Amino acid sequence: MARSKRIIMLHGRGRKPGADALQHLWLQALEAGLQRDQPELLETFRSVRCEMIYFADAVQEFDRTSYDIELDLANRRQALERLQQLDKPRQFRRRNYEGLPGKSAVKEFVMDFSAVAGLGAAAVGRALPELKFYWRDQPFSRGVQQQLQHELHNGLGEGQDILLLSHCMGSVIAYDVLWQLGHQQGVEGRVSCWVTLGSPLGSRYVQSKLAGSGEAGPRRYPVNVIDWHNLAAEDDYVCHDKTVADDFAGMLQQRLIGGISDYTVYNLAVRYGRSNPHSSLGYLIHPRMTRCLAEWLQA
Repeated sequence: MARSKRIIMLHGRGRKPGADALQHLWLQALEAGLQRDQPELLETFRSVRCEMIYFADAVQEFDRTSYDIELDLANRRQALERLQQLDKPRQFRRRNYEGLPGKSAVKEFVMDFSAVAGLGAAAVGRALPELKFYWRDQPFSRGVQQQLQHELHNGLGEGQDILLLSHCMGSVIAYDVLWQLGHQQGVEGRVSCWVTLGSPLGSRYVQSKLAGSGEAGPRRYPVNVIDWHNLAAEDDYVCHDKTVADDFAGMLQQRLIGGISDYTVYNLAVRYGRSNPHSSLGYLIHPRMTRCLAEWLQA
């Protein structure tokens, strides 16, 4: 008997629209990718249970900058509409990316330089202040971890086929929770497919903060994932180190995971009139993400 399929999503840094609106946008982007590349899977996708682990409301407790939710939501919708106009996979290539307004590699260069110069902590603090908040504020970190622990614990306990989809700092939270479930809570079962988008997990400084970083052998890594796919966009400063397979090779060497695959992509999202290679929508609608989703749906 086929296992029931379930998608669990974690968003990334920054202020966000409400949970329902954000989840709807993510699902729209995933569905648009299937509509473009593999429309025969749309009915299957629409039958899958999906939920968003939402923590942006907690982030606003320390981020007091001005935020216009209506404007932000409208701009996200505009960005998605523009991405939906790209109706062929081959349009997600360098040529179209190079023509985007405001495209710049400066932020990624600064992050690369900072990492080489041993300034990883300062660079992460500037680029991802929410991540520093996550490491510093235990009530916040426990709260978001418990949300994901609950969903994964129930899903794995019921034998569900889970696609875990995490963007930006959401991938750090996902990693920590996966480690905790396997090593501290003894939860059996494995996530079939984990997809990380624009993830900072390639950063040595971030790795030093992960759950299990002080352990050795199998206890150092999560033990409950079958396949890990990592998408990193050109010029996305958050994932300036674009590969994780080299950093987490120990998971393969110790046969804790079936495979780790890295993909460098071009994120064609435009936000507020400028190229935004870190945009979750640009990742979610990308043909490589669509291929990962389609393979999971057909497995």
